[in-house]
Amino acid sequence: MSDGRIDQVLGMSETQLYTYLEELLREEAAEASAESGETIEEELESAGFAAVGAAATYAIKLIEANNAFITRQLLDAGVLNHEEEST
Repeated sequence: MSDGRIDQVLGMSETQLYTYLEELLREEAAEASAESGETIEEELESAGFAAVGAAATYAIKLIEANNAFITRQLLDAGVLNHEEEST
């Protein structure tokens, strides 16, 4: 920890979560594309996919907050120590 803050948390990082979201959306867009005849990019630009992407950004923020909360609880309870938490 530096300055009382957690340097690493349990779970995926924000970047990893966004990368995973993009992969999921692309997979779903590919399936929709096969049915609709639109390109994957056109599907991704559609209102439905835009809405899912926007909603998922809020979910990612909640997941991040929850991961940090759980990490802090485990550190405070002594289940994790700083050395384990930062690896």
